[in-house]
Amino acid sequence: MSTQIPYLQEWLDLAKNGKFEKAQELYFEKLFEAVINNFSDKNGHKLPNGGTLFSVLGFSPEPIILTAKAIQPEKHIIFTTNNQRVDNSYLEKFLESNYELIYLSDESFESMYRAMKEQLVLNPNSQITIDITGGKKSMVASASIFGKDYGCRIVYVDFSEYIKDLRKPMPGSEILNEVYNPFKNQPEIFLK
Repeated sequence: MSTQIPYLQEWLDLAKNGKFEKAQELYFEKLFEAVINNFSDKNGHKLPNGGTLFSVLGFSPEPIILTAKAIQPEKHIIFTTNNQRVDNSYLEKFLESNYELIYLSDESFESMYRAMKEQLVLNPNSQITIDITGGKKSMVASASIFGKDYGCRIVYVDFSEYIKDLRKPMPGSEILNEVYNPFKNQPEIFLK
């Protein structure tokens, strides 16, 4: 799986030798496109394409880019806090302006839940997926509660291989996990 990713060994060598800026540059310039393609091939069939995707963004844009590329939403709304330094260049490069950023004043339950509810009203869709991979734990918990309350699919980008020294997943080992699907986990809600 990870052997299909070009420049992987070069990236590992740079990262393990403490050349983190060069490793990150190499990752986004040469590896990430292959990671996206690998992820989409392995995971694109797991969920229906289209609909609306709500993503929670922390410091790493990679997981939400992967999810967006795999499910190809009609509308992608990303929630983040003002106090985090978000490098929009990676979002712009890989999502090509096919997203909307919503800045929250803080990561409280009220801010997150209210922002998601507002976006649900502005973008009504019967197929909403929430990616809870990024963001602070309080934001993820709020997004999960919102998803359960409003019958949304909840997904998480996980991995099968982890590089402990770097505290990163092995590029190419990313997996899309469906955490909650109201049609499978609580079908009685939809029986009326």
